[in-house]
Amino acid sequence: MAEEPGKAAAAAVMIGIPAAGALAQQRQRDRARSGRSDGSEPRRAGDAVLVRFVAGRDLKPGDPSSSASWWCAGEEVVRDRTAADLAARAPDAPGKEQHSVLRTIAAGAGRWSCWPGVARASVRLVVPAAVVAGWSGWWSVAAAGTGVLSAAGVAAAVTGPAVLGWWRPRPAGADLVHGPGMWAALRPALGVEESQRRERWLVLSDDVSVPGARVVLRLPAGWSGGEAGKRAITAAVTDRLPGEWSEKWHRADSAPFAEWIRKEPPRKTPTLPESVAWKSSRDPYQVYVGQAVRGYDLEDVVIRTKSATPHFGVGGLTGSGKSTVLYLGVVHARQNGVLVDILDTKQNSMTEAEGKSGVRVHKTPAECVAALGEYIMSMMAAETALGKSGDPVLRQMLVPRLLVADELPTFMKMALIWWKYQLRGRGIPPFAEWFSIGLLQGRSADHRFGVGAQQWANAYFGGTMERAQIGWKAQLGFCDSPSWSVAFGASTPVVSPDTKVPGRGVFSDGLINPETNGLWVREFQPSYIVPEVSARLDAIPPAPAWFDAGERAPWITAETLKTAESLAIPDFLVGGRFGPAHPVMGGAVTLRPTLAGGVVPPSSGAVTGVPVTAGVTGGVTGAGGAAPQPAVELFSLAEACGAGLLPWDYATAKVYKGRSARKGIQFPSGIPDGRVTYYTRDEIEGWLERWQAGAQSRP
Repeated sequence: MAEEPGKAAAAAVMIGIPAAGALAQQRQRDRARSGRSDGSEPRRAGDAVLVRFVAGRDLKPGDPSSSASWWCAGEEVVRDRTAADLAARAPDAPGKEQHSVLRTIAAGAGRWSCWPGVARASVRLVVPAAVVAGWSGWWSVAAAGTGVLSAAGVAAAVTGPAVLGWWRPRPAGADLVHGPGMWAALRPALGVEESQRRERWLVLSDDVSVPGARVVLRLPAGWSGGEAGKRAITAAVTDRLPGEWSEKWHRADSAPFAEWIRKEPPRKTPTLPESVAWKSSRDPYQVYVGQAVRGYDLEDVVIRTKSATPHFGVGGLTGSGKSTVLYLGVVHARQNGVLVDILDTKQNSMTEAEGKSGVRVHKTPAECVAALGEYIMSMMAAETALGKSGDPVLRQMLVPRLLVADELPTFMKMALIWWKYQLRGRGIPPFAEWFSIGLLQGRSADHRFGVGAQQWANAYFGGTMERAQIGWKAQLGFCDSPSWSVAFGASTPVVSPDTKVPGRGVFSDGLINPETNGLWVREFQPSYIVPEVSARLDAIPPAPAWFDAGERAPWITAETLKTAESLAIPDFLVGGRFGPAHPVMGGAVTLRPTLAGGVVPPSSGAVTGVPVTAGVTGGVTGAGGAAPQPAVELFSLAEACGAGLLPWDYATAKVYKGRSARKGIQFPSGIPDGRVTYYTRDEIEGWLERWQAGAQSRP
């Protein structure tokens, strides 16, 4: 028995001598690192060596080489590693190769510093204990200890990241990654001794990549600082961290410190989608149109017709999507019980709505003028019924209505040609002003307008006051400067939409841009509803029978008709002196009278004249039943100069026109629409001959 203590003592000596040597060598390294040549060093360095050995920590004092703790494995620390590098080395990073089985208890069996402290302490203590037990003859105890260690290693490998993934290494925090390098730059600037521990002065959040992360630096009481010192300190901190940081200095506190807080990353402006699904609204005064970008979010674009400017309009060249936007208003109106009249002199713009209950499509000039007149009378009668002395019975009959002019300039020009060359009318036709009256008075009677035009032009709205009633305006695709000025104002900055995207455009809804204090015009993407129009209209309950039968609104009384005579409306109604013989039916496709040759006149903005037939075949009474007339080309004075009919520019032609009357050379009267006067080719050429002949006859 006396032999056993001797073996134990011998084993202790054999293990203790190398351990003592290692500790002495480590102590010498600590002394050299601290720069103390007199052998004295802080008490913590001598006391901590044994504590670090037993606690499983690195024997070398200073900054740890991994983020391992007592129970958790760690990631190896690479100083001042960027956030992108950390993300790439994260255990669950996409595409990262799984840890091998050899990485058992910690991040890797070959990375001793990444083992948890309990694992390192166990190895440090168990191995000498097993050697002592074996030397003492306790081989069963040594074998049991080795078996336990092996079983623990296998269990850790099975439950680790490579297999079950029950545990993962703890990623290195920012304090370990960025702290040492940051402190190396901060310590001399602060005048802090090298022996001071970093943790007492500098604290970082574990994750500095998230908004709100903080870096706190304690300031020495005697630090002079100054603006230059603050800038140097801030640079040493923020230059080593990702993102943008805001600084705060607390020098007046009893314990002065500075802190840096991670700012929110700049938000990305969303991209406007190329396709937007339409959403129906049960609010009759809000029409969903599409989406626009507002700040950093996408917002719904809505036409609000219950406002001081209740009407809506859209401009754009052929194929830009005007009819698509107008379809949105038509479908929304029908879904909310509104009755719709469409003026479609192009005869092919809104075919998806044709033949549907509650929608009447008018195609010839006579039909369109009659529909406009009936609509104005309906609006006047509704105003009367809604008044204080209005008939309650009529008030109960009222139904909201919408009049859509798919191509307003085309309708106006065709109606003017019909007025002068078919009806042989003189002066300005009365229906040129009906439209202006409707824009000004339609809101309170729930009678609204939807207007389409190739380009916005002053000539077709009656004036600025009338045009201002179109509160929601849109321009799809390209828009020239004059049209932009008419639609949105000359002082409004031009917004150019992405014309490569079908239907893309800009709009204004009367809001003021907070940045420019002017009209807010924004890019938007309208919904494409054309393929759904027919099915959606078929799913709506039928309209009142009187509307689909092409009859007048039942609230139009004899008093209304008498009042309408002052506006010369009754003569243009169905069966009137100039009106069509038969009403336009709703709910079924009917044959319409068409223009001979099917050619339409130029839209607003055109430079050259286009042949247009003035005659109408069938479907009208009085002058409307005359035989077809030859084709007529119409030109404004500017268009005549642009087409080469006059050998001068527009300014010179205006001067000669004024001189013509003073010289007794009659200038043709043309076809006025109240704003612009149009002339035929013969009229222009005849006047040019007379003018040139008069010039030659002068001495």
